[in-house]
Amino acid sequence: MPDSSLIFALSLALLFYGLLARRIDAAGVSAPMLMTLAGILVSPLGLNLVDANIQAEGLKLLAELTLALILFTDASQVNRHQLLRFGILPIRLLAIGLPLTMLLGWLLAVPLLGLSWLAAAWLAIMLAPTDAALAQSIFSDQRINLKLRHSITVESGLNDGLALPVLLFVLALMSAGDYAWLDHKQWPLFMLQQFAFGTLVGIGCGRWGGELVQWATDHKQTEPLYQRLSSWSLAMLAYSAAEMIGGNGFIAAFMAGLFLEAQRKIVIQRLREFGEAEGALLSLLVFFLFGLVFVHEAWPLFSWPQLGYALLSLTLIRMLPVLISLLGSGLPFGSKIFLAWFGPRGIASILYLLMAIQAMGHADRIPAYDTVFGTTVLTVLLSILLHGLSTHVWQRWPK
Repeated sequence: MPDSSLIFALSLALLFYGLLARRIDAAGVSAPMLMTLAGILVSPLGLNLVDANIQAEGLKLLAELTLALILFTDASQVNRHQLLRFGILPIRLLAIGLPLTMLLGWLLAVPLLGLSWLAAAWLAIMLAPTDAALAQSIFSDQRINLKLRHSITVESGLNDGLALPVLLFVLALMSAGDYAWLDHKQWPLFMLQQFAFGTLVGIGCGRWGGELVQWATDHKQTEPLYQRLSSWSLAMLAYSAAEMIGGNGFIAAFMAGLFLEAQRKIVIQRLREFGEAEGALLSLLVFFLFGLVFVHEAWPLFSWPQLGYALLSLTLIRMLPVLISLLGSGLPFGSKIFLAWFGPRGIASILYLLMAIQAMGHADRIPAYDTVFGTTVLTVLLSILLHGLSTHVWQRWPK
């Protein structure tokens, strides 16, 4: 049974934010900031009101489900016809910016943190993907240019899935764990399979799933409540089906949302409504547990070199590759800086850290675990704070 004090603290934090959400947001405080702070406050690091001993497997499952649903919901709001006009920007960010971010983070982690080349690669890959949950406030803000909002959403939706096979490859090199069964020569085929199968499954679930919901609606076989519940089902179906056949579940969830089809707008709207509400709830739960469990465990491990690398990860390591990828794009300088800065780290980095622990065994047996764990948690914590505070600034930035 879950600790009643944990349920009480989480419920109180959610109620507090729900009652004062507009005023809190106007003050420049984001929901992830508040929930992370609430988690820290009730943890042994703060008032010690809640036991922070929560199983990593449960946290990993929660993070997976949350990320899949958020990716599905975010993608369902992207207009594919408009995306064709702006598609070159996400392609630049994913094909050029993401690999360069991994490379620069890898090269700097070795001298700054004293890590081995493999441990440095592990850290750099975990911190490369941007967070879809933290990007939601940007996408929904009509004051920000549509081209930039679409680019951020597509980038944050796909970079998780693109980084995952690379992370699994590094984990296979580091241990004889879950992913060491593949011969190194098979990894290019494995990575292609992850992307191709994930894309095909996602497109199929989105198109046919939406049409099935539409058919059930037209023939009065379902109710609005269950139409909304279908969004969760479609997201999880795409994610799990892709994983079962060797595809990438996160890419599948995003593609399912992107290719969601129904003839009537009201059906699509109901699918989105439930996904947005449940996705927001789950993401806030993840950030609360991040503050309760991760920050508490990582606090004794924090060091000045880790702080320096975390700040570089959010600035130079992210921004320089993005600016390089946007050379010749014709974007105004303000728009380039906007895309370069807004690369928040969050649920994907937390999930990848949990996957690494599960794949390589107990933390005590993982090389450089303390340094990598502390740096990852510190980077995510700073990102929640800095990107949350900067949202209001960027909303008024001339782009």
